[in-house]
Parts: sequence; structure tokens; C-alpha cells
Amino acid sequence: MLTEEVKKALKNYDEILGIVLDQKIDEFSDRLDEAPPEDDDITYETYLQKEAMREADEQGRLMEDEPNDLLGGKSMNDYFRSLSFDELKEILEYCAIELDRGVPDSVTGAFASLDDRDGVREYARSVVNDAAWTDEELKDEDKLFETEFQKVRACFKVLSGTGDGSLVEEVLDRFMSYPATRDFVADSIAEYIESFPDTAVPLIISRLDEKKDDGLTGPCEDLVIILTNIGKKEPSEEIYNALRSAFRYMENKIYAVICLADYGDRRAVPMLKSYINRHQTTITRNLFYEMMSAIQNLGGDISDISDPFGDFQKKFK
Repeated sequence: MLTEEVKKALKNYDEILGIVLDQKIDEFSDRLDEAPPEDDDITYETYLQKEAMREADEQGRLMEDEPNDLLGGKSMNDYFRSLSFDELKEILEYCAIELDRGVPDSVTGAFASLDDRDGVREYARSVVNDAAWTDEELKDEDKLFETEFQKVRACFKVLSGTGDGSLVEEVLDRFMSYPATRDFVADSIAEYIESFPDTAVPLIISRLDEKKDDGLTGPCEDLVIILTNIGKKEPSEEIYNALRSAFRYMENKIYAVICLADYGDRRAVPMLKSYINRHQTTITRNLFYEMMSAIQNLGGDISDISDPFGDFQKKFK
């Protein structure tokens, strides 16, 4: 139940985690010049941010298991699991709008413990469908789009936590109906879709195939990135072939090149080298640099590639 005590408990939790995160970032600040331990991390700063977030999340999970006087001596996990569906909905929306770090795991975990899975799904569907996904769709001028969309993000977290991928196709189709969306909207969509790879992969590949003659612009660029992220964890021939096709048809081929390098299949090397050699007079400098870097990252040899700009090999010797 959303009493003042519950609000205070949630606010305290959120504020403490914010302090913990700041402290973790400060602890790592003198190590920014070190090399990243994983190839996936572009800079050590990126790695440290991930580590700080991971450690803050671990601290949060410990806090959610501790007895809390504001919750009658119950832990956040135990308290929220004792509430009704309607009470949890109220708390979820409060957390989404009021907390800087979003909805605690103890709240989404409480939804996962409910017997009424159909009710949870329909509630999430109504929030996702009724919400504005662009600034233009926001009906209330007094509301902030970024804040209101956090309710959608919260519902995606609930669906992922309950293992419910039934909205993936609906979410995908609505996302693709826009020429473009804000980055945080695309990121939220990606988090949900990537949680259900078995459902998502054939749908994404089908949508990309439908749009290939249109240049795979706008949301298609995000879908190629989502497909790559899924493929890095669960590689497949279907995913590699889709990325190869994306390179062939994409208007902005830089997205496809980055994704092919990130995916990590060395079979892309001959294709990239052939493209450079066949387009010596038309390739742009940015695309050329990205492709040469991708070839190197995939373990390919660039010594036999003619450099139309005359400075790549010189720069990277």
C-alpha cells in the first residue's frame, strides 16, 4: 500500500543507491587510463561505469533483503510480495516516475510472484499501448515525456521478470511505425526485446527483410543493433546472414559494419575487403575508416587493400 512510510522507504532506498553509485565511480576515477579488460569495452571508462553500476546493484539487492522499520520490520522483498495486484500497480508507477534509479527489483519480483499472470500481462499491455512513444503523442502538456515513458520502461521490466514475451511482436511493430524515436525509447525497447531471443530473432529478421529495399533506415538501424546484441550471446547462421544482408542493403552502411565487427564472425572480412576494393572512387572516408577498423578487429589483413585516401595504413602502423 502506498502510504507515506512506503514512499519514504522507497525514496531512502533510491537516495542511498545514488550515493553508493557516486562513491563507486569516485573509487575508480584514478584508473581511467588503464586498458579495458574486454574487447567489447571501447574505453576503460565504459568498463568502470559498468562495474560501478554492477556493484551498486549488488548493494541494492542486499538492502532489499534487510528489515526496514518503515515497512513494519519487513524487508522490501517480503513487504511488496505481501501486497495485492492493485497495490503493486500503484507502487510500480510511483517508482517509475519518482525514483531516479527506476523500479527496484523487489517490486518487479513481487509482480513475478503473483498468480494472476494474465492480469499482469494485460496491465502491462495497457500501459505500453496507451503511453506516448514520441513527444508529439503526449496529450498532457503539463507532463514530461521522458518521465511518463518511465512507466513503459517499468512494465517492460515486469514482463521480462515474469518471462512474458507475448508483447514482443506488438512492441516491435509499433516501434517500426515511427521514422525515428528518442534514444532512451529505443534503448527501452531493446532491453525488452533482447530478453526474448527465441521470439525476437525471427521477427526482427522478417521485418528487416521487408524493409531492405527501402534502405533499412530509422528503426531498422536499431533492429540491426538489437540483432547483433542477441547474436553475441547466441550466435546463429540466421543472424550472421541477416547482418550480411543488412550490410548489402543499408543506406548508412556504417551501422552494419560496426555490427559485423561487434558480432565477431571472421567470414565478414572478405566481403568488407571486396567492397572497399570495388568502391575505391565512391567510398566515403568515414565508411572506409570504419571498414578498415572492422577488418582489423575481425583479425583480417589490411596490407592488400588499396587506400584511396592514402593515410589509414600510415596512421595505424
